[in-house]
Amino acid sequence: MGVIERPPARAVAVGSLKDDYLRSLSSDDSDSDDQQSPRWSLAAFNWQRRQHRHVATNAHHLPQLACGVLLAVTVLALLACGALRLAHKRQLHLEMWQEAAAGSLSSDHHPSPVQTCQLELDGSPWERHCQRLDRVCVDQGMLILYDEKYQQLDGRKAGRLPELLVDTSKIYEYPWRVTSSSEHDGGDDKSRRRLRYAVVAPGKNRRIPPLPLRPATAEEPVPYLQTPTFSSCTVPVLLYSSWRGNFFHIFKDMAAQVYSLLRRTPWHRHAKLVMVTPEGLRLTQPESQLLPPLSGLSVQSMADFSRRIAQEGQPELDPLLPPVSYEGGERRCFQTAFFCGRNLPMAAGLSPAEEAQLGQEAVQERLAAEVPDEPYSYGQALAAYLKQQRQQRVWQRQPTMPLPDAISLQQAAEAAGGGAFEQAASSGRLKIALMKRSGEGRQILNSVELMQRCNAWKYIQPGSNAPITAECYEVSLPDLASGAAAARQADVFVGMHGANLANSWMLRPGASVIEVTPYQFEFGRGAFVFSSTNSRDATSQLLWWVAVTCDPAASSPGPAELAGEGLEEWWPRDRDVRLPWSAVEEVLQQVVAAGGSQQRYRELYDAGLHRFNFDAAGGVTRGGRCPNSTP
Repeated sequence: MGVIERPPARAVAVGSLKDDYLRSLSSDDSDSDDQQSPRWSLAAFNWQRRQHRHVATNAHHLPQLACGVLLAVTVLALLACGALRLAHKRQLHLEMWQEAAAGSLSSDHHPSPVQTCQLELDGSPWERHCQRLDRVCVDQGMLILYDEKYQQLDGRKAGRLPELLVDTSKIYEYPWRVTSSSEHDGGDDKSRRRLRYAVVAPGKNRRIPPLPLRPATAEEPVPYLQTPTFSSCTVPVLLYSSWRGNFFHIFKDMAAQVYSLLRRTPWHRHAKLVMVTPEGLRLTQPESQLLPPLSGLSVQSMADFSRRIAQEGQPELDPLLPPVSYEGGERRCFQTAFFCGRNLPMAAGLSPAEEAQLGQEAVQERLAAEVPDEPYSYGQALAAYLKQQRQQRVWQRQPTMPLPDAISLQQAAEAAGGGAFEQAASSGRLKIALMKRSGEGRQILNSVELMQRCNAWKYIQPGSNAPITAECYEVSLPDLASGAAAARQADVFVGMHGANLANSWMLRPGASVIEVTPYQFEFGRGAFVFSSTNSRDATSQLLWWVAVTCDPAASSPGPAELAGEGLEEWWPRDRDVRLPWSAVEEVLQQVVAAGGSQQRYRELYDAGLHRFNFDAAGGVTRGGRCPNSTP
């Protein structure tokens, strides 16, 4: 793997880093360090003076003196050994500091007090899809514009401020602190959903508003706003999400889309991702897990990104955490920022081979028109990043620097001729993972029976003598790390329609998904969003199959339907299913027949044959809607 450029922890000269580091060593008063340090000596015990006095006045104590000398030599040898080890360790640390500083002086890192970068921002696809703001500062959730056209000069009226555009789809459910007098944790999706039904009018959600903005004034409250220095090396990208607590929406509609743009952006290492969260709230779990791998700079909420800096100075930087800016320290004023409150225009992209034949200019033109839908490529980059992160923790109990971002890792692997993942199996012994959902609703009621039948399964493909068997097990995926670990082990995921299925885009190439659709949800909004999105992804090597419940006898009502709450149009989505083994077995036989081939799968998808309709007795039909079905 090639060398990956990292943003420097501090943009200062090598000599300054060295002096700071040596000063930190000299001021270290750790007990454990002092016992091995060259600064620790026998002088504290006046051993040398005692030795001369004994030689001059107590010659008859020579045997005891010889023993003392031998003991002293032994102690000094141990001290010298410890000193050498400590000096070697500190030299290594010093070399790492020097290397980081040297990196800060290369390419567009200059030793001048104000670091400058020449970035290709004009005509960037970001300018097409987002609103560009120049000479802008941030302060406590406010955008402050310093361009003279917004000032009232020489009797000229100030120019009209830009209208920041935020799509109406940027909505969220308010995360109430409690959902009842007996509950004190309103942080999970289930609690928010119950409260929405019980307290808020069904279907009513809150929109995330545009950020407030104003022109700069003569009465700015702090010096860095009075005489700002605009960073040309850090480019804030202010992002709005929809359904910010939903893993699927943040994966597909936020992180994967930003990834698709960033990996084709020449200055992606300078991009600072900032989430505009409603009312200054923290990042949700999906936001905090899915976005940071995309950038070598820390991902922050707008509230944290714009908090006022204390006038007594900035806090010391932690070299193990991603820097808050490309320069390393806190920045509040920027030459350019992009405000991204609108949905990106997504479309099917080109395969990697097709795109490689285009020139850079043609790629940027296509990107300015539409952004390729690539959740699979993002999922693979995410899986590689998490794997590297785990390995770093194993190899280095105390890591010396943060991990490079997922895009840089992916690009370095591709440049080195690597980056290809091991293929999933479609023969021999298949590893089949049944996703177990938390909470109520959308459960596979006969999961125990399915696991027994699955582990006893044996299939011989026509024209072959080799038996195919399966190792089947249930998995719970409470977070990204568990989702990635399960995805990298399984050959087939089986699960109910829901956000957790987004973990499937981290499966290895040639793997399959069997998505179970509840009864009558085939007519609902977003019923087949997973398989349709996967079909538009030109990078995908994932085979997405759909098993649709067509029989009310194989279905049970969900919690909202039982209680008569919420919108009736969503009741089908949350129904439970009793999944016949015969339906699963027929899909597995198709998995084996496809052999992990994306080309073969796409032929079946185009013909609608990726869809299996089943009834309670286990009867299965291929393609089209359920027989005799009505909305």
